[in-house]
Order: sequence, then structure tokens, then C-alpha cells
Amino acid sequence: MYRLRPGLDLKEPIEITIGYAEIVTRLKNEVIQGNYRKVAIEVHPGINCELILKEIHEQFPDCLVTSTDSLYLPPEYIYREIASDLTEDEVFGRFSHHNFQDFLSPIKVKKLYEELEAISCPHILVGVGASTVISYDCLVYVDITRLEIQNGYKKGYPNWMGLRENHFNQKMKRAYYFEWPASLEVKNKILPQCTYYIDMTDETMPKMMEGYALRQALKSFTTQPFRLVPFFEPGIWGGEWLQKTFQVGIDERNLAWCFDGVPEENSILFRVQDIEVEIPAQNVVSLYPIELLGRKVFGRYGRDFPIRFNYLDTMNGQNLSLQVHPTLDYAFRNFGAKYTQDESYYVMESKEDSMVYIGVKEGVEQEKLVAEFEKSQESGEFDDEKYINQIPVKKHDHLLIPGGTIHSSGKNCVVLEISSTPNRFTFKLWDWGRVDLDGKPRPISIHHGKHVINMGCTEEYARDELYNQIEVIKEEDGLREERTGLHETESIETRRLIFSKPMLQTTDKSVNMLNLVEGEHIQVLSPTHAFEPFDVYYGETFIVPESVGEYILQPIGECVVIKAYIR
Repeated sequence: MYRLRPGLDLKEPIEITIGYAEIVTRLKNEVIQGNYRKVAIEVHPGINCELILKEIHEQFPDCLVTSTDSLYLPPEYIYREIASDLTEDEVFGRFSHHNFQDFLSPIKVKKLYEELEAISCPHILVGVGASTVISYDCLVYVDITRLEIQNGYKKGYPNWMGLRENHFNQKMKRAYYFEWPASLEVKNKILPQCTYYIDMTDETMPKMMEGYALRQALKSFTTQPFRLVPFFEPGIWGGEWLQKTFQVGIDERNLAWCFDGVPEENSILFRVQDIEVEIPAQNVVSLYPIELLGRKVFGRYGRDFPIRFNYLDTMNGQNLSLQVHPTLDYAFRNFGAKYTQDESYYVMESKEDSMVYIGVKEGVEQEKLVAEFEKSQESGEFDDEKYINQIPVKKHDHLLIPGGTIHSSGKNCVVLEISSTPNRFTFKLWDWGRVDLDGKPRPISIHHGKHVINMGCTEEYARDELYNQIEVIKEEDGLREERTGLHETESIETRRLIFSKPMLQTTDKSVNMLNLVEGEHIQVLSPTHAFEPFDVYYGETFIVPESVGEYILQPIGECVVIKAYIR
């Protein structure tokens, strides 16, 4: 019963205008009536503006219509300026402090101002940075999900002011380290005040609503549990469990990942009558960080959602790469990251031969281990049994993986990865001598990984501190609450809830993220009837905002839920 298009049905009606012609007509009527004379249409980088610009030119023949692309310095200049942030590393860069305004041409902007002073007709400025260039009386924000941006890159769309011939990985790197942080800064300022909002997730069918209506719709997500719209990706090591269990991607070669609890990447969906609006989940974090995250979490993480849940499926597949995530100190000093990807593996399904690689063998010296990793890139061989611990695992085991821990999920295993949000800082050390789905070797990052490996994570340490650290917190007839992690060096707390009768929970001054890891169906109820009963089915991840406070998990039969929050 896993639902691929979860969303909220809004009770209050919202006027939604659909289609390019209809949207521009609505804006035109406002201009003709004299309500607006200067319209800034701010566009998220990664959106193809050609269709909306074409429609504006056709419907506004007597207006001055300008694209911001004409106001920037040449793409080659922008590339040179951000080169030190993107670095020469194949995968990793540093989060840039540049914003879009840094690359406006003073001469071109001055010429635009002079042109505006000489005309009396309305002016419409469209594109990235429009809201920062002119003073406006109407502000429109055009938005898109990150998944659709990535799909656009795969189709050949360029980066903002980019070069079309760049490889997909180069496009993603530039977006991750420059365009997305810069656009998020703009978005955080615009969403609280925009006059209109346009959802361009489906570029063939844009949807526009008033900014006030959008803000009211998104506030609904802070007063009740909700799910994100999941998406799935194949991978060289991917398995079959996600396809069979959730009946998705049947035509794909495999499914390696399911992202169903990553607000930075996933979208949210709300319905108004029969109309679906799908927008980035990060918009809720941007607009209502305290209501969603709680004051404590907001004070520590700002407008970053700090917890992520996603699936890794190797059932009848292959091992993940041997990898390590950076320590916080390394992540900050080398990439400008505010926190690192501490994580854990919660085993959802396994076979008799399922195991997880974690830590190093007793007596292994770091210099020798690194030398063997480097040698493996030439020889195509690495003796993992000699150097790396292997722990057999079974369903419902929980393994904790602080930054600096060498790890990998082995074949024939499905894990729910519970971690902090950064998702790019994975240093692959050994990838079993294979090539990726595109026929090319995946990037190996021993040059980074060798600096962060925790050689103290031996087999004894892993079993004593990282494997099934179960502590019973509460137990009574029909209820059992266990603490399963995470490690003392990690900021996320996880609790396993086993119950066959209603179980009262509190948000503990933090946003909660949960997953039904055993059982067919539960309902989430409000003790005060503040929200309607919320259905959750096996395998679904859901979020409970901190502002909810108390909630009840109502089982159908015996169920098991894993719950995560910030300590």
C-alpha cells in the first residue's frame, strides 16, 4: 500500500491559474488595471524561461520586457570567478559565498535604468536575480524541484549562465556548491513576500497562485504529520526489494535508492479539488523553520532540515562501495559544510548471508591500509577480508556509523539509512573494480578519505559501540520503547517503538521523522483533535512537526516504528 504520490488535501479553496497563456493573461489584467507597473519575475536557476518569455512578449507588445540573462557578465567570467569554489576535484568543491548579484554587469544594469527612466510603459523583468535588480510593485517567484532540475540536466539543459556541453556530474557539482545555495538565499527572502508563486515542476503545465495562498497552504504542513513525495534511482549495486515491495520501477534494471525522507531533495504535494501542486519540501523549512523544526533545532541548524531517511537496496544486487564520511572538522575546513553525514543503517530485510562492512581489522596500520586502497586502483584487487570488519546482520539490527567510520552495506540487504542531511560527502575508497551503469568507473576519493579514517574503529569497538546498542526505555503490556542510537558523537536520537495498542509520543522539542518498519498500517492521531487521523503504511516515512507536541500512534495489530529526532 506504499503510496507514491502522498499529499495534503487543502480544505480552503485556492484560485490556481494553469498554463502559460492563462498565467500571463492574469498578470496582464493586473497591469492593465494599473495595479502593477514594475513586475519582477524571479526564476529559480534550472528553469527553462523560453516559454514564459515567449508568452509575455506576445501578450505585452507595449511593455518593456527584459531577460536578466542580458544583464550578466559573460559565462566565461562567471566560471573563472567560481573556479576556486568548484575546485579541480572530480566530485567535491566548497560551498561558495558568491551570489548572483556578484555577476551583474554594472554597465548593462546602468543602461537598463536609463532606459526605464525614458519610458512610461510598464516594465517586466524575467529571470534569475530579477528581484535584486529593480524596485517592483509585483513580485512573482517561479520555482522547481531539485529532481526536475536534475532531469533537465540529463536532457541537456545547461546550468544558469552555463555551457551546454558540460557533463551531468559537472552540472550537479556547480549547482550543489554555487547555484543552489545562492538561490536558497534568494528564496528565503522572497517566499514571505511574493505576490504570486508559479510551480514549474511540470514545465508543460505551470500553475500559479497568490503568494498569500501559498503561505497558508504551506503552513498546513506545520500543524500535522505529512509525507514527502518519494523518488527512486537505479544504481550499479541496486537490488529488487524496492521494486517488489513497493511496486515501483518495474521496468528499471534495478532500484538502488529510495529517497522518501530528504526535504532538501524531495518535494511535497497538496491538492486543491482535482489540482495537484508539487513544490520543493524545503519551502516549508524556509517559511516556517521554528514551527517545523522547533526553536532548539532551528538555533543549531538554521533553515536546514537535519535528518534524512532513505533506503539502500542490495537484495540480489551487489555490495555498496567501501566508503567513509568526513569528520565535522574536515567537512568544515575543506568544503565549508556546517555539519557532516553521521549516519546509521537500520536493517529492513536480509538473507542468511547478509552482512555490513564496518571498521577495520585489529592491528591494521593506517599507512598500510591507505597504500592498499591506492594500489587497488591499479591492480583491480583489494583484500577486504584482511583489512575490513564484516558483521553478519539480520532484520531489525541497527548499526551506527559516525563520521570517519569505514562502512558498506553488503549484498542481499535492505537498509533504512538514518543520517544527518548532507548527501554529497561520501569518500569512496574501493568500488570492487567495477564500472557504473554508464560504463565508466565511479570516482574514488582516497585523497580525501585517508585523512578521516577512524583506525580506532576495530572489530571490538564496532561490536561494543556501534552494533545493536539497544536500551529499553519503557515496557508494559502491549508497549515497548527502546533506544537504538545513535552514537554519542552523533546528534540524532533514535527510538524503536513496538506496540499493539495506542502509544502516546511527544516531539521532544525537535521535529520527528518516523518510518513504519514492521506492520501493515498505523494511524497518527491528535490527542486534542488538532488534525485529522493520518494514515501510514508499511515502509512509509513521515514527518511530525515540532509544533504538534503530542501525538498518538494507533496500530493495526502489532507494529514497529523507528523514530528519529535531534537530541
